[in-house]
Amino acid sequence: MDIQIQHTKYRCNMISIMFGLSLYGWYNYSLFDPISNDLFTSYYLNCVFMLFYLGWDIYYMLSMSVLFRMDLIIHHILTFGTFLLFMNICPLQMSNLIIMESISLMNYYWKNHQKLLKTYRMVCIWFIRCPVWFWTWIYYFPNYVLPYYKEIISHNHYTLLSTFMRMLLFCSFYDIFIIYKMFKCKKNN
Repeated sequence: MDIQIQHTKYRCNMISIMFGLSLYGWYNYSLFDPISNDLFTSYYLNCVFMLFYLGWDIYYMLSMSVLFRMDLIIHHILTFGTFLLFMNICPLQMSNLIIMESISLMNYYWKNHQKLLKTYRMVCIWFIRCPVWFWTWIYYFPNYVLPYYKEIISHNHYTLLSTFMRMLLFCSFYDIFIIYKMFKCKKNN
């Protein structure tokens, strides 16, 4: 089997597991509950699995030239840093980020149906990623957080949340880049 196809299949399977755990987390935990750092909670296991996935994918992209994608490596490195910094700070927010990775769920399964795959990716960007980016920005942006939350926020927490919002801004630009690539390919065809 082609190495790219096999690697994409592994990516999709790992993202499917994390996506399921993220939905489970949203169903079972409140946004306002404190985060439990216990390794055996589904939220924490999901975050650790995401870190493993990102490291695994970066390793293979760097070690095999056929898999190399600089845009995805930069995206993965920023996501890895985001997860390390914020998985113990922002309740369920890392689950949000994993849910937004649903854009990649069907890459392997619909690889022979490019039109359907592009439609799916556009629907994911406009109806999953954009609303979650917006919700995250409204809820966590330090200058606009809910009034009761603003009173208890420390300077360090403010700095971290500001950094987090800037990282999310980069990811939203990555979405625009994905849309641009899809339309550019369509125009070239």
